[in-house]
Amino acid sequence: MITTTQLKYFSKSGARLYLKQELLNAPGFPFQPDEILKIEIRDDRLVISKPRWWEMLDWNQMHTVWRTLPPEIKQEISEAGLAPDNP
Repeated sequence: MITTTQLKYFSKSGARLYLKQELLNAPGFPFQPDEILKIEIRDDRLVISKPRWWEMLDWNQMHTVWRTLPPEIKQEISEAGLAPDNP
């Protein structure tokens, strides 16, 4: 499905992106109400997806937890550029 919309800026609170109801009702719409979303800018596009659990944490504040993670999770976090500065 293709639709258009408008980005509305608010000086104190940021911006809102209105999604038409027809898009929300589309069979392939992948998100649920109140779901946490990850928004990235890639190749001049907004990419909206569901974040991995570890993308929602500040690893610079969680050194003890970082040390207990399995190596494969640490590698994923590192490859995403989210590893702590001083693990």
